[in-house]
Amino acid sequence: MVPSNAFMARRAGRLLVTAFLLLAGAAAARAASFPPELRFRSLSTDRVTIHFHQGLEEMARRAVTMATAILERHEARYGVRVGRVQLVLADVDDDPNGFATPLPYPLVHVRAVAPDGSEDFGNYDDWLRLVLTHELTHIVHLDEARGLVRAGRKVLGRAPFLFPNASTPTWMVEGLATYEETQGTAFGRGRNPDTRMVLRMAALEEDFLHEDEAVAGLDRWPSGNGSYFFGEAFLADLSAKAGPAVLPELARVHSGRVIPYLDEFTARKVTGSTFHALWSAWQASAREGFAREAEAIRARGVTRSRALTTRGYRQSAPRFSPDGQWIAFTDRDLTHFRSIHLIRPDGSGERELVTRNGGTALCWTPDGRRLLYEEPESWRLFRVRSDLRIMEVATRRRRWVTRGLRARDPDVSPDGAVIVFVRQRADGSGLALIGLDGKGLRDLTAPETGTQWGSPQWSPSGDAIVASRWREGGHLDIVRVDPASGQAVTLTDDRAKDVEPVWTPDGTHVVFRSDRDGVSNLYAVRMADGALLRVSNVVGGAFTPDVSPDGRTIAFADYSARGYDIHLMDFDASALTRAQPFTDPYPDEAAIAADPAPSTAPDRPYRPAGLLLPRFWTPYFGLVTNDTRFGVVSGGTDALFRHAWAADVRFGTGTNRFGAQGFYQYDRFWPTFALVVEDKSDVARLGINRTQSLSLRATVPLHRSLRAAHTLSLAWNRQRDTVEDALSPDRLDLGGLEAAWAFSSARSFPYSVSPVEGYRVRVAFTKEAPGLGSDVSLGKVLAETRAYTRLFRAEDALAVRLAGGLTIGRPAFTRSFAVGGFPDGALSDIVGTNPAVLRGYPDDAFFGRRFLDGSLEYRFPLAHPQRGYRLLPFFIRHLHGTVFADAAEAWNEEFDWAAMKTAAGAALGADVFLGHALPVTFTAGLAHGLSPGGDTRAYFRAGLAF
Repeated sequence: MVPSNAFMARRAGRLLVTAFLLLAGAAAARAASFPPELRFRSLSTDRVTIHFHQGLEEMARRAVTMATAILERHEARYGVRVGRVQLVLADVDDDPNGFATPLPYPLVHVRAVAPDGSEDFGNYDDWLRLVLTHELTHIVHLDEARGLVRAGRKVLGRAPFLFPNASTPTWMVEGLATYEETQGTAFGRGRNPDTRMVLRMAALEEDFLHEDEAVAGLDRWPSGNGSYFFGEAFLADLSAKAGPAVLPELARVHSGRVIPYLDEFTARKVTGSTFHALWSAWQASAREGFAREAEAIRARGVTRSRALTTRGYRQSAPRFSPDGQWIAFTDRDLTHFRSIHLIRPDGSGERELVTRNGGTALCWTPDGRRLLYEEPESWRLFRVRSDLRIMEVATRRRRWVTRGLRARDPDVSPDGAVIVFVRQRADGSGLALIGLDGKGLRDLTAPETGTQWGSPQWSPSGDAIVASRWREGGHLDIVRVDPASGQAVTLTDDRAKDVEPVWTPDGTHVVFRSDRDGVSNLYAVRMADGALLRVSNVVGGAFTPDVSPDGRTIAFADYSARGYDIHLMDFDASALTRAQPFTDPYPDEAAIAADPAPSTAPDRPYRPAGLLLPRFWTPYFGLVTNDTRFGVVSGGTDALFRHAWAADVRFGTGTNRFGAQGFYQYDRFWPTFALVVEDKSDVARLGINRTQSLSLRATVPLHRSLRAAHTLSLAWNRQRDTVEDALSPDRLDLGGLEAAWAFSSARSFPYSVSPVEGYRVRVAFTKEAPGLGSDVSLGKVLAETRAYTRLFRAEDALAVRLAGGLTIGRPAFTRSFAVGGFPDGALSDIVGTNPAVLRGYPDDAFFGRRFLDGSLEYRFPLAHPQRGYRLLPFFIRHLHGTVFADAAEAWNEEFDWAAMKTAAGAALGADVFLGHALPVTFTAGLAHGLSPGGDTRAYFRAGLAF
């Protein structure tokens, strides 16, 4: 039976997008949510269940009792009680972090690896206490529900729209968690002098963020940190003025809002004023206070320096070449991949040397011919590990020195033979040595649980190493290490943040960064007598110093409201004066909270079944042609995202039938398995079109890096189309296999309006055959390539797309592909798969057994507003324009170039954040079809054309 128009409904169906993204988003598009070899176990208190894998039992036993105590303190402060919290502790990434979500149940994920104290987290007393205090604030804050919202949860469960506090601005969500992190620990980002630095320089340089800017959508500096730093400072100011109960009261009142985004009504009810007015008053007060602070700093005499870069964002870790002719540093900006640059000390000759996935540390080999640096990379598909790479400066050839060793912060010995570096573990880090050839690995310092090392550097004579060392309680100090025995001698000993040590060329001093005066400045230890000396006095901050080979200049990263730039300052060790004694401003750790004893309860194998039970159901209705549908949706996931499901059941008044759709994903092993089933009915001219479908897909990652990925997928699709309630009932069975290979290296950056680098390639083949359950026998092949490159400037892009397809078998079947409009449908659709972009023509205007299409677009930025309006849930990131040309043809016999359909047009677009959380691109365009059948057509859509 040849397919007729009655069977042209799309096979793909309508997945429940909202539920799928909510429940499976963290696991989507990647095989194995965690490395398959990890074996998770579970351990419970009366409030918290922790899931951990082998090697983390000791840490997990601490974490589960600590989380229970922190949770109960938060609940007491906010006057709420949440359900059982699921806590996942894992060691699969060397970047410290965590996240929390109240959906579909209270869930927190924490990475075991801790920071070394030099990052944006600042100093801390205990990593688990810091991250759990922050993430559990999210749980208590976002989970809260009062009044009608609480009543709604009694009926509908934990429906996504019944979490009013989740719709508040990012600065409220993250600022509140950062505030509680600060109050609940001895340090926290609210007490970090580098956080205050960001605020101070923004105030002094007239770039203080408004309440519409300190949100998740902000790309420009301070980007994502803005909501944490400015949010915490604003809420701390509000709490100081209105009392400690004001923040819990704001959360309580807003948690009863049935209508979202009424934050100003909440503020007025609780404080008597709006957030806009409160923020404006705080902004004015902060400017006055920071002006006085800057005046006091300047009164001591500000260190003069000369800028080598002026673009800001993050220019850091300068290192002089051994001959002093070049400075290598790490560049990170808004339009390019992070990279290592070279620049001369006079500011000339800057050039990019090599891109890097992450990290900032680098060093020269003594001969000046090579650079050694750290770089995170995917390791065995499912982990991200930091390792060492070395590059020939002249040829830019690179090789790995280590693989999977979790190595960072390298430095090469004066004889060029041995590298000292930090070797990370789940429960701490240590110093290690290895040859430049990657051989002779040995640990230098003995493993010590909780200890974190950073920035080791050889002395000029090679008989000593200096490094920073963090120990429990926030003691972050500079130490001298014997490279033979590993014995360490403390050079500083207090709770100031002392990091990034470097030797002077004569070995008489060690220069380092410290925040001991409330500002990140440079200091030095005189090795002869241990005297602590002041090197700099800056208004912003001085970071990652390096002393020139002649000992007369220091290169460092200077902070301004734009971010960090490379500066040079004069240096004379003999003229340094003694630093003032450190006055510890931090509360005593014991006064914050006593750690509960680790759990001694028995652990058990991880069992996900109970977590997969439905926790909500959400009703909806929709209008389609001649039918009104009423339905409910639900879904669930386990704590490890190994299992995720969503279900949709509905009734159509036009068809007088029930329909259903279900999705299940299993993400435990190397392939990811996905199952989609659907039974739907549509009103048609001849009766009721009923489609019953099933799709089972396995997706395998062939290769994965932080810049590119290869995947292979295999799917079995089965579908039955029937015409019911008609004079001539009809039925068509389809069944086939689909195989696809995909590659992507496309990249975009914060100020990009499109991918600007790389490629996307996909080749797919589907085969319908009676042996697979199909009434037809044919095959279809589809190939598509997209390429992106910059054209005139860093922010624009030339985007090129070329695609083609053909049908194999069943010569009488002439409608397998369609062109016209935008792509629609899947390759497995037997009739009218439309993979082409041909604007200026009706949808699916032309059919054939084969197709060919190509598009050329020039995309360019118009503006980067980076603004919203007060607290409205709308933030404009970028405005951009596009001019384009399309060409496509679908045919059956011989291809005729003269028959190719062409079109041209232009479009305007906007990249926005909606609801404080959802990034969306909207595009409105006008296209004119230049060939017969074309006309002038306007369009509006979400997303770019390709």
